[in-house]
Amino acid sequence: MESYMKEDKGARIQAPVCNRQTAVELTCDVTLPDYKPEIRRLLSVRTKVVPPDHYVGAGSADFSGTVHYTILYVGSDGALYCLDEVGNYQFAVPIEAGSDFEWNEGLVADCRMQTESVGGRVAAPRKIAIRGRLRAHVKLLGTRRLEESISGIDPGATERLCGQIDAARVFTGRLPDLRLGDEILCDAGAGDLRVIASEGQVFITEATAKSACVSCHGEVALKLLTVRDGTAEAPTSTTRRIPFSCEIPTDGAEINCDACAWGICPEVSVTVEDGRILCEVSVCLSAQAQRNESIPYTRDIYSTEATCEAKFRTLPVVQAGVCHNGNLSLNTTRPLSEIGIGSGAEVIDLFLSPLPGTLECSNGKYVLSGVCQCSLILCEAGEYSLQELEIPLRYACDGTKLPAGDWHAEAQVISSRARVDGERIAVDAELALALATRCDAELRALSEARFEKLAPHRTATITICYPSREDTLWSVAKRYRRSVHTIAGMNELSDAPRADAPESLAGVTYLLV
Repeated sequence: MESYMKEDKGARIQAPVCNRQTAVELTCDVTLPDYKPEIRRLLSVRTKVVPPDHYVGAGSADFSGTVHYTILYVGSDGALYCLDEVGNYQFAVPIEAGSDFEWNEGLVADCRMQTESVGGRVAAPRKIAIRGRLRAHVKLLGTRRLEESISGIDPGATERLCGQIDAARVFTGRLPDLRLGDEILCDAGAGDLRVIASEGQVFITEATAKSACVSCHGEVALKLLTVRDGTAEAPTSTTRRIPFSCEIPTDGAEINCDACAWGICPEVSVTVEDGRILCEVSVCLSAQAQRNESIPYTRDIYSTEATCEAKFRTLPVVQAGVCHNGNLSLNTTRPLSEIGIGSGAEVIDLFLSPLPGTLECSNGKYVLSGVCQCSLILCEAGEYSLQELEIPLRYACDGTKLPAGDWHAEAQVISSRARVDGERIAVDAELALALATRCDAELRALSEARFEKLAPHRTATITICYPSREDTLWSVAKRYRRSVHTIAGMNELSDAPRADAPESLAGVTYLLV
């Protein structure tokens, strides 16, 4: 027979190309505008990081985006002031992928940015030097071909052991600039109303995968810290909910996917005029959709007519877990002396930063743990200060697989309040959460088979095999180069789920082969 070669392109599977973390340094020098008073004391610097744009080229992936700083300080007149500033960040990560990846289709880039640390230093009465660090979690998923290389002589009749494995298909999307507006009527009072600080948090109430998009409904929880200048009144918080509905473009998403969505409000602009506060909010929304699909592959191969030398490879496989939106409550009560707050202090406002830490599987549930950093703005004897404390965070939902591979949680604060009760302080908050998990698995598949020579024909009229405990119908058929169906038919074997299943020879003492 003539020698031949056959290249089987096989199935396609989504597989990780890159999964790494990298630190990104932040630097930003801020000069106060002329209409802002000089700095007496810097209280805090907070950040909101806009998800980056990306470009994937040969050997590396480049990312760049913006980070929005909110600077809270006490002015030279002893009052509270806030300043917003925008900076940039960029970084690159090296990537390597084998020749069995298809770069021109199905590449999914998922990059999550987390603020590790940020702080400011007063460099001059009107200048602040900001330094910080981001942690970038970069995940790239590509399309890998499950190729089989068949070579040598024409094997004639072949037996192929096929299998299937569930593998994830993950899709990401982004809506970078959704604009919302609202109007808040102000109560009449003495002194000019001034908005010290404004903040928006995104609360997704529903996220549903559709064709090429994720449809979501939600609200922006808007909070304004205001004061009437020229009076002895303390600053107060005003809250408002702004509803929205939109579709986030998500290539590849289908109606049978699970989905979640989350967002940030990088910019909130406010104008006070004619007894009203006019608000405009910029919202950046992100979405993820995922599902499992059954991938066929070859587990083993042989020929009844020729000898075969087969090679196999083990590949990592990602499987989709949960992907949904939820919410949770936080509450804590602490003695004032434990966190360094005087008994005469008044809570003006608070800011929360949720930090999910670990995800475990326990009794059929996913359990997310972490902390929530709470920054309390206090006023005591006319002086403003900032005090921080940590609140434990815990969220549980149904889950059936151990999240040994990949997971991500995005948390936003819907509402929060703090109150001093005697010698203790109580903090309550409601958080919105987007959680997506993926699990690790392995796939052992045929990579190469070479048929060397024709096998000699058997001369015996009958052959009897006494299978061992480790034998299966497949292993016996392969050893004797006989068809699986032929041996099953000769011995009237009952059906088994697979030819290589242990129960395929259940109760069998000997076989006619």
